[in-house]
Amino acid sequence: MTTLQRIVRRECGRATDGGRPIIVSLEPGDVIGFRLKGCRRTYRTTVQACYSLAVKLQLADERREKRRRTRP
Repeated sequence: MTTLQRIVRRECGRATDGGRPIIVSLEPGDVIGFRLKGCRRTYRTTVQACYSLAVKLQLADERREKRRRTRP
């Protein structure tokens, strides 16, 4: 696996907000950015923060599903 040397941007196919597609950018320094197509404001965070959030959301979803199955 090679390290990221330049910004890579991709437009999400189905993910939209208010009808505008979401643009995702992977940036050097383990940064991920999100913006709406046609807008200038980019929201950035670290890849580690995205990973941690994804793990927490997955665990919460699994717990919710387990609780739903065990309740009569």
